[in-house]
Amino acid sequence: MATTAAPLAAGRAARVSALGADGPRERSPSPSSPPLISPGTLPPEDDSKVEVSQIEASDFTGVTFSPELWMQRRHWALEVLRKESVRSVMDIGCGPGSLLQTLVMPPSTIAEKPIRGDDGSIPDGKELFIRRLVGVDIDPAVMSSALQTLAVPPQAEASAIRNPAPSSPRWEPLDTELWLGNIELYNSRLEGYEAIVALEVIEHLEPNLLSRFGVVTMGTYRPKLLLVSTPNFDFNSKFPNHHDDHHDGCGKRGFVDPTGRTDRVFRHSDHKCEMTAEEFRNWAESAAADWGYTVEVSGVGISNKPSFYPAKDGEEPRPIYATQTAVFRLATGVPMRSPRSVRTVDLPFMLGASESAHPHRLAHKARHPPTIFPAPGAPMSPEEVSEGVRRAFASVSVEELSLPELWGMGDIAPMCCGSKRYLVACLGGWGDCPSVHEESGFRVFERNNGLWVQPK
Repeated sequence: MATTAAPLAAGRAARVSALGADGPRERSPSPSSPPLISPGTLPPEDDSKVEVSQIEASDFTGVTFSPELWMQRRHWALEVLRKESVRSVMDIGCGPGSLLQTLVMPPSTIAEKPIRGDDGSIPDGKELFIRRLVGVDIDPAVMSSALQTLAVPPQAEASAIRNPAPSSPRWEPLDTELWLGNIELYNSRLEGYEAIVALEVIEHLEPNLLSRFGVVTMGTYRPKLLLVSTPNFDFNSKFPNHHDDHHDGCGKRGFVDPTGRTDRVFRHSDHKCEMTAEEFRNWAESAAADWGYTVEVSGVGISNKPSFYPAKDGEEPRPIYATQTAVFRLATGVPMRSPRSVRTVDLPFMLGASESAHPHRLAHKARHPPTIFPAPGAPMSPEEVSEGVRRAFASVSVEELSLPELWGMGDIAPMCCGSKRYLVACLGGWGDCPSVHEESGFRVFERNNGLWVQPK
């Protein structure tokens, strides 16, 4: 069945809406913006200068992580963003785009509620429905890679496309931007994002800049969610001490605190601060109290050689994580401090404000358009959807398919107007998706924390 654009029939569209397909809509960014940086003026990325934290240099420390530590940090951030159902994200200190690479990927459905069981479980998990995404970094050398990460695929730029590769269809547009500049400076274009993420950033900030981090993020932009990760200095005993004469070459492996404030040996030559778990908790709780936030402190990264803090008062020993994490959530309280001093340019609502007056330079601005369109008259009737599923089963000659497998086959998704909830309802229903077709001839069931479909 060809997938061509067409207005939805009012009655059929109502069926999808009633199942919760309509998600919250983020406002689109202002159409005016400063001129883009010419890509030719950006330096090429030099992989030879990429430095690995000593904790992650397993050939030296003998410490390994499964999965790798950087993957655990990214997974933690994504899980929190999914749980909070955010629609817009700013990645501060985005680097070459490790997190952006995942956030720019389209969800498999339209923005809709996850399918929940009667016990509240979500067998197939929650998806991210990002409508606005921005990266910010001070290093011009990482811009080229970040630009490639956020670039609109060539086939998506053609407005006439109707049959994209089934692996990455996009149901709704995504607006992306990339900015070059210091994170401690205010930029009116960065207001209004629901979540700000700063993975392995604050340890690179000079002391005076670290003191302004909370002012800019929580005090000025005031997202509903701020995610921060940073090295845990308590974990650094995992690699030989810089001053240990028993380890040849350690002088080149550890890095004495360049600020001179401590005699600590850091994991990376550019680190200005590595906090212990107690220091980090105190910093996070103080910042949260200053700006009207609550904070949840934890960590990720238990190595193949786990260590634990001494148990207190009969409690279980706490693991010493390689990376400590903080989730700041906007509370209803009023900030205890005023962020006015951070605003270095006119605010958007002030007369005379100009989009060209930015302390940052715009390296990228684009809209990723939808690349998949409902079939004529979609969503199809429950009977038509059931017939399409029968054809899908006949084409593979199997007795059961996982819901994601079935969703990715042929015209199933376009027939359902991008609503996986509607598909489940057409196949007899499950959990909080009541049946709209009792005689579908199929059964939806849960197995191994996933949903499956089987002909009766």
